[in-house]
Amino acid sequence: MKKIHVLTSGLVSTLVGLSLMGCGGSTSTEQTVLEPTAKVIGTVPGTLIEVFCEDGSYYSTTSVQNGTDQHPFEIEVPLNTDCRIVMTTNENEPDNKVVTPIGIVTVDGNSTLFRAQGDVDLGYVDLAMDREFIVDIEGDGVSDDVLEIEVENGLLSVELENDPMDQDGDGLLDVYDNDDGDEFCNHDDDDDDNDGISDDEDTDDDGDGIADNDTDGDGISNDHDVDDDNDGLDDDEDDDDDNDGINDDEDDDDDNDGISDEEDDD
Repeated sequence: MKKIHVLTSGLVSTLVGLSLMGCGGSTSTEQTVLEPTAKVIGTVPGTLIEVFCEDGSYYSTTSVQNGTDQHPFEIEVPLNTDCRIVMTTNENEPDNKVVTPIGIVTVDGNSTLFRAQGDVDLGYVDLAMDREFIVDIEGDGVSDDVLEIEVENGLLSVELENDPMDQDGDGLLDVYDNDDGDEFCNHDDDDDDNDGISDDEDTDDDGDGIADNDTDGDGISNDHDVDDDNDGLDDDEDDDDDNDGINDDEDDDDDNDGISDEEDDD
């Protein structure tokens, strides 16, 4: 289950702890450096908002019910980091949810990949509430079309020739793509490549002939992913990095790459 990952806006937070040691007493100072963030706000018709970033970090929030058809939301994202936004309506209804990839249009261009430069207001995002209003060839509830939003400032659109989060370059995040073309996107499919082996046990769950080392399927390999299981907790804070149900203190292979921790350099 995904959790909300909230970063405190600001550059540096300093925690000072004083402790007396021995007769003379001494002080120790601990500093916690927080990454700079930007706020992305807007209104939507009742929605789960997810942000996936190039370092493997994951952020999510849901809009606030306010008695209207335009629910406000606010989410903090890291500055100067390439990210993607996906919005899902009816997120708690598996057969009716609609997943929409968001594209950012700026004076520099347009792309589903953006880089935050400061706070930004997306305004009202007119998302589809019913699958009949989207192009969805596979019938998996994920829109094949990107919903483009014009932004005047705060975000830069980014173009990459090789985007690890979208390996086939179709504008859909790999985690919401549909590798086997069935009625379930990868996010909801227990067998992404339809080879009869569940993804939990499949060493090549996308069927490309290359062994996987990507627990959350976001396109970022575990050795470069700051949040291997996309639970909203960075691995240095997470007690179960690979989400296998075994505490890292007891797990011989924290990142589930098949290499024991004693031999694993990453």
